[in-house]
Amino acid sequence: MRTCAYGTPPIILFIIITLFLGSTQYAKGQQKIQKSINKDIVPVKLSVKNMRTDLEILWSTIKEMHPGYGYFTPVDSLRKVYDQTFSSLTKPLYEGEFISQIYPFICKLRCGHTQIKHSRGYKYPSGLYPAHLPFKVLVKNGKVFVTNHQTEAVNTGDEIISINNVAVEEIISHGSDLYSTDGYNKTFKELFLSEYDGFEDACNKYYHWQGDYKLQVRTVQGLLKNLTIDTNTKSANEPVSSSFDNYANWTTAENTGNLKLRFFNNSSIALFETKPFSYEDTIVYKQAFKEIENKKIKNLILDMRHNTGGDIRVAIQLLSYLADTPFNIIKDVKSRLPNPTLSKSVNYFDKQRMKSFLRGYKIANKEGSWYHVETTSAMGTVYGPLELAKDHRFKNNLYVLIDGATFSSGALFTAALKSQRKNVIFIGRETAGGEEGCNGMVMQELTLPNSKVMIDFPWMRVESVALNPNHGRGIIPDHIVEYDPQDIVTQRDRDLEKVLELIK
Repeated sequence: MRTCAYGTPPIILFIIITLFLGSTQYAKGQQKIQKSINKDIVPVKLSVKNMRTDLEILWSTIKEMHPGYGYFTPVDSLRKVYDQTFSSLTKPLYEGEFISQIYPFICKLRCGHTQIKHSRGYKYPSGLYPAHLPFKVLVKNGKVFVTNHQTEAVNTGDEIISINNVAVEEIISHGSDLYSTDGYNKTFKELFLSEYDGFEDACNKYYHWQGDYKLQVRTVQGLLKNLTIDTNTKSANEPVSSSFDNYANWTTAENTGNLKLRFFNNSSIALFETKPFSYEDTIVYKQAFKEIENKKIKNLILDMRHNTGGDIRVAIQLLSYLADTPFNIIKDVKSRLPNPTLSKSVNYFDKQRMKSFLRGYKIANKEGSWYHVETTSAMGTVYGPLELAKDHRFKNNLYVLIDGATFSSGALFTAALKSQRKNVIFIGRETAGGEEGCNGMVMQELTLPNSKVMIDFPWMRVESVALNPNHGRGIIPDHIVEYDPQDIVTQRDRDLEKVLELIK
């Protein structure tokens, strides 16, 4: 059997390292599910009794062992939202409606690793969510702008003021309750509403709008217009804008797989693009930093945008090429229970993942109200100080691109880099992952027995090595870069432009 760099067989690695699964990966999957309507599926509603029983089980499990319980939202406030949600379940609902009904309660945990998923194999019945917006949007600072569109009634850059006489601020609020995020972060909420069609989801799942949409828009020229858009017809040809060539003056290196390494022509500037951490990346790192060293690069741009996490041990390998001295990537991992596999809700969790937890982790001493978590030899070392790479370390100027999808171990890596590296500048937007840490490390799957709805459920709290983190916020860049609707349509990389401006 083929092994990874840590000597663990890939299939076992996959089971054990459900570390910090990125939120955006789930968001992408959910969008695909929502668009696949099966006309042969007959809608079946869940009974009030079954939904309430499932919600009671979920609440009981959260109180007993969720690491985010009471961390950002006071317990009494969380209880109040739970009671309101329980009381709101007064009539039978379709599975999707049930999920939408309880998601605002889950969002109050303020944990980006706690997400709700449909039952296994679920397909949307025909006719539940028939209306699609004939345009995409950019949600930014409480406002909504048209980007790509399949109707000539609106143009790129038009601001949507209201839909069907409902102000967009209200739609944004309800759309934000359809997905969880860490702490008080808003950048991922905006990204979810924009890039992953969360705004359209709010129109469908909360308001259940069908047929024509009545819009009030403010045009790019500042004129207020009232429009009626037929959601069932689209223009034959969507207005096309030519894509911006962001890499016209760059040469792409070979032998770095899907982690693109580019060199700016006739300069000492390199751009290295990361992906969610995967164990194959360790080989690429060695090759990439060897080339960076051979070309005598003085300014390295590390692209951490949309790095939604993955295997933290791979993040350690990347950090070993960039830290100034032997380093740490996390400060502590802790659990609320001395043995999560013996919780009262054990029968609702995935059995295989529990076996993997016992193989890779062990609960140590109790510190205050938490239990310290150690790793076994099967998991490997995650506590430092950790060794630097023996060769090809980069010691010159480092620029790091971050955004609202830099999450989980991607954010932990960024926080560790910020606290243990000189000559580093961050550009972009606040990370989705909290600078102080997150819930994760061991990701479980809680299946509610009646609805079969599944909950991504973290077992551990992970503390970062950030020096002075801002409670409930992500890593804030040194240089904030904003995008406008035209940038989205043409795919213009404003972050990269800002970095090159700083270097020059």
